[in-house]
Amino acid sequence: MATITNSNSPQLNNAMQVLGVLSDVGRALPFVAPAFILLKIIVDLEKRAADVDAKCNDLIERITFMVSHLPALLKVEIMASTRQVIDRMNEGIKDAAALIAAYRKQGRVARRLSLTNREKFTVCAETINNCSRDLLMSLQIHQTVQLDILTREVPIDDDDAAAKTFVESHGGSIDAIVHDRELVKEFAQQQQLVMDDSVMEQLNANIADSVQQNHVRLEGVLRDNVSGAIKDGLKSLATEMLLAEAEQKFHCIQCDKEFTDYTNGPKACSFHRAEYDSWSKSYPCCSIAHPCEFGPHRAKHHCDYPYGTFFPRSRGVLNYTDTHEEWTSVEDTNLETDDTQKASVSELYRWASRGGRVDDKTLLITVGRVWYKYPYYFNTFTANQLEEITKSVRLSRRVLIFRTSANEDEFAQAEWILSVSGKITGVRITAKTATSPSPYVRVCPIDLATCTKSGDIINVSEGGMRSYTPSKPYALPQNIRIGPELSSEQTRPVRTNFKTRTTPALKVILKTMSEPPLTANPTYGSAKYDYFQGTVSVFNNNPAGSLNPVTISGIRAEYRMVGSQKYAPVEECKFTDGSESLLPYSIDPRKSWQINFQVLVPRTEEDAKLGVTWWNRAFMARNQPVRIKLILEDIEGEECSLVLEHVFKPYPYKKASEKDLGFFFFDNPVGLERYAIQVEPASSDGSVVRIDGNDVDVKRLNKAVYQALKSGKTEIDLEIGKERNDGEWEWAAYALVDISCRRVYAFKIIMQEGKKVPVKRFGCQGYVLCPDYGESMNRARPISHATETAKLPPMEPYSQPEYPQDDAVDDFKPPVPPKILPSPSTEGPSFSNGVNGHGSGGVPPELNARLASIDTNLARIADALERLIGVGRIS
Repeated sequence: MATITNSNSPQLNNAMQVLGVLSDVGRALPFVAPAFILLKIIVDLEKRAADVDAKCNDLIERITFMVSHLPALLKVEIMASTRQVIDRMNEGIKDAAALIAAYRKQGRVARRLSLTNREKFTVCAETINNCSRDLLMSLQIHQTVQLDILTREVPIDDDDAAAKTFVESHGGSIDAIVHDRELVKEFAQQQQLVMDDSVMEQLNANIADSVQQNHVRLEGVLRDNVSGAIKDGLKSLATEMLLAEAEQKFHCIQCDKEFTDYTNGPKACSFHRAEYDSWSKSYPCCSIAHPCEFGPHRAKHHCDYPYGTFFPRSRGVLNYTDTHEEWTSVEDTNLETDDTQKASVSELYRWASRGGRVDDKTLLITVGRVWYKYPYYFNTFTANQLEEITKSVRLSRRVLIFRTSANEDEFAQAEWILSVSGKITGVRITAKTATSPSPYVRVCPIDLATCTKSGDIINVSEGGMRSYTPSKPYALPQNIRIGPELSSEQTRPVRTNFKTRTTPALKVILKTMSEPPLTANPTYGSAKYDYFQGTVSVFNNNPAGSLNPVTISGIRAEYRMVGSQKYAPVEECKFTDGSESLLPYSIDPRKSWQINFQVLVPRTEEDAKLGVTWWNRAFMARNQPVRIKLILEDIEGEECSLVLEHVFKPYPYKKASEKDLGFFFFDNPVGLERYAIQVEPASSDGSVVRIDGNDVDVKRLNKAVYQALKSGKTEIDLEIGKERNDGEWEWAAYALVDISCRRVYAFKIIMQEGKKVPVKRFGCQGYVLCPDYGESMNRARPISHATETAKLPPMEPYSQPEYPQDDAVDDFKPPVPPKILPSPSTEGPSFSNGVNGHGSGGVPPELNARLASIDTNLARIADALERLIGVGRIS
């Protein structure tokens, strides 16, 4: 709250003493009551004033001198002439009260720069002087007192003198000053006074209108209070009507608190320069909860300095398309610091998206980046406001609206364009950074009467990094790829012609029921094992009605890689449907039982170290097929088996698409992976190309050209390359710069194995032309190819191993049982089927016995041969 410094002035103390003795005069002479009522109003106004003003004190002293002689009326006869003098005195004091009230309503800046105020005080003081002389004469008070108070001039204090000096130093025209916000702001800063939008309104308002309004209000106050003042003195004097205006409350947009003109001051408001960040839960301007800035309260939004509540307001306009229509804009980027300088001219539609439209056509001008860290300007103008500005600009010729910096190498600014007669006809905006040889300059013509764009935008100057047209096409080196290229095709179809191996005592047939026979890692994945699942049907091949069921008591599995001669046990073999609880399981003759199984096959130590986890593919079978021998055992210990095979089928490897500008890759034959980089057309406005998902825009290419021009190195790392797969491979992208044409003409992509691979064997180096980008000057120049320094490192030679894809280890044909031939149709004795051997067409019992013996011997021989072969494999 501002400190009240005027309540103890000698002039006010003297006036209050005089008021103390006037009550009796008012009761005796009611026609003089208005005088002391008006003096009481003046005293109350001045007591509430936040500063001492020499003109007001001088006027109070003159009025006090005059009314101090009123008690003499009690001793003289009141003549008509005396009443006339009193009436003129009341009118004079009323004029003084109205002037002081209007004067105090103005802000301190407006009071000082309104140089005509002193003239009004002089006129009012002369009126009081004349009334005083007439009163002294009518009361027959002769020169027994000093009358220098009536003869002195109205004083001028230091602030008034400073305002006069300021006006004279800027051309001497007060009209040019009061319409120029920047000059008014400069004066306020010099005098350490509060500057806001109300100052300009007060400067352009007519104080005479306010005085006239106060005059009317005072008449109402007198009419309502004279009778009460006569009866009760000054205790019940009602001056609220006048003082309410002086105590008008405002709401501060900076700190969200109420204030009045009298409670406002240079440090009355505390606030943050930036808005609260809900993500970091702090204020980015200071990172503390307490306000970090102090200044005067402000009732209207402004851009004189940053404060937190302003940025949501500006963002609500600039970030939406339905709030404004941009007529023209300029923006330049410093290619070293990434700082931007920009400005724009727009028509404002509404202050918030989907909100109500503004009542009048409104011009919006922005300069700089609207954020607390940077100098910025964000202001609106209606047609009436432009007319007021025209008056000032016509006189002062100060066309600058705002400039972010005095530095000629880097700035943004907006200026008024004037006609010969001094009328505003447009806005010129400029943006330049230190890395641009020329600024961007646009002119937007404006119709002053309608506040609309009155013509086409004029491009005065083009800034930034502008390229030239190459005189001929560029020639690019050949692409290089080191390493094998993987195939997406399966090496061969899966074999399904393996036969059941069993003993004569276990008459079963095993047949795979799944397609493919083995599915790799369908539901589980591991870095050390591969899971295989399949379905096999077990068929009891004994004749129907033979009463020879087959009882399965267990299941196990072995595996081997094609090319290997030996089978090894798997890590685990189990049912996938819980059928192990059914074991032992009996299968009736000519019936079957379906087994759903899963086997867990360990990888080699080298494969396990790679830590690869695949689904729906078997990592261990990526180079050569794997075979699983499923072995079933019956209750008597007899075994049967069936071989199932899995042949690796790779997923289709990534290939170039039709839209790709470039596609570069190398393959890893160890992990069967393809490492690829795509160069695609731009996917968004402002972008030129997209390299592996990274948008490369015009600004980035201009920075590359600037780096090349500054350093002389024409191969610029775009710094978008990355390590992949924890260092298994890496890539980098380079811009090749033609310094003659000042443009990037191609990109170079280098891919290679990363730091995780100690011996480098595979890589790729490729080139792709850069599409046209940005704005170029319509002038051809000879081309200049870049000097390349980045290249693939030396690579160790790599020879692709040969892996067997098939063998005959499991090629087995079961023995064919001998056919039983009917007896020859010759004449002779017939044999019977009876016990005695009689019957037609039968086989003699001796032959049946011999055939059974032969079958048994053949089965034993086959079993012995199989065991012998097994022993040979083990050895």
